Amino acid sequence: MPLPTSSLARICNQVREHLDTLGQTPSPPDWDVTVTIGAPGINLPAINNSNTLNLFFYRFEPFSFDTSARPGDVQWIKMFCVITAVGIDEDVDNDTNIDFSSGINELRMLSQVMRLFQEQPVMMIDGDNPGEVWHTQFVPHPLADEQINQIWSTQGETVYRPSLVYEITLAPVEPLVATAQAARVASVGSFAGSNMNNRNRPWPAGRETRYPTVPSVRVDSSNPQWAPAMVMVTGAAGNREATLALNLEVPVVAGLADFSGFPGLDIWVAGDTALAGDLTLVGQLLQNPDAQRSAGHWQDIDPLLNLSADAALLDVENLPPPGATGFMLTLGHWTGLDSSNNSWQLQLFVERHIRFQADTGQWIDVPHAAGDGLRLRSNPLLITVTRGTP
Repeated sequence: MPLPTSSLARICNQVREHLDTLGQTPSPPDWDVTVTIGAPGINLPAINNSNTLNLFFYRFEPFSFDTSARPGDVQWIKMFCVITAVGIDEDVDNDTNIDFSSGINELRMLSQVMRLFQEQPVMMIDGDNPGEVWHTQFVPHPLADEQINQIWSTQGETVYRPSLVYEITLAPVEPLVATAQAARVASVGSFAGSNMNNRNRPWPAGRETRYPTVPSVRVDSSNPQWAPAMVMVTGAAGNREATLALNLEVPVVAGLADFSGFPGLDIWVAGDTALAGDLTLVGQLLQNPDAQRSAGHWQDIDPLLNLSADAALLDVENLPPPGATGFMLTLGHWTGLDSSNNSWQLQLFVERHIRFQADTGQWIDVPHAAGDGLRLRSNPLLITVTRGTP
């Protein structure tokens, strides 16, 4: 029976595949190299008639800045890997003369590894959960002669081969049962009660909480690294209000939350109005299935692409009329909403991506899907929804 996989094993195998193709898919036609994982003392004697790179993950250390992680949190670790080259003699033109000796081929393989990790020092690996990406970096890790001797002395009669050592950081060890994540603070207030079942219900009438003040914001698009800004605008004509955090209540019908009357929310976005479709709305949704405690996990919603800025200035003293903004948030944007839960929170951001062009010395906008460049994100918006009393 095969063993269950893990995030750590997946990353190690992704590193093997990365070297197997030299960072390309498919691999270059002249890169005919076998890449294996395991201790050199076991793998190297079994290699037969093939230029080979062997990966020996020999040390694992916890990340020193994450020592307060709880049992259900992701544990981030540093891995150390010995990359050993085992070359073979090659007669390319079949004239019985060796064109490339095993030693030359070993140096050629190691130089390609160093080139690859210099040009592509970061790997973005898809995680276990949808939308999750692991950020892994390769850092050269030179060893002293004594350390090299300590490693190879444990490999039996295996002859020492030229090797490189890299620190691969950071690799996640994901828990089987993740720690429940907490909701964000939307407003501040105080109220004492004795019934924990009322935890996710609205406060008693007459008791108010304090929400953050919404300032006017102007975006200076003359700076190529400008970041967008946004607010929610609610209310009927003549009674408009700008807010950064909103608390709504939905009724309960047959034990399920009834979202049929959920209002559309105008999202007012500030940025460079001369650029069309360069912004993306992203966010995370937290759903609490247990009225007794804060449970659940933040999950990414589907991004909304090709948004444009409404204005350079968000003037909270002169709010746009209903429907005048370029985007209205509706219930359909809440990806994966489950009406059987007890409370919901959606945090939203507008972001843009830019990349520096070294040949021109200019910053250019790149699509959200490009996955590279510098990400510039707006202030957050927070929407909290609770169920009414059945």
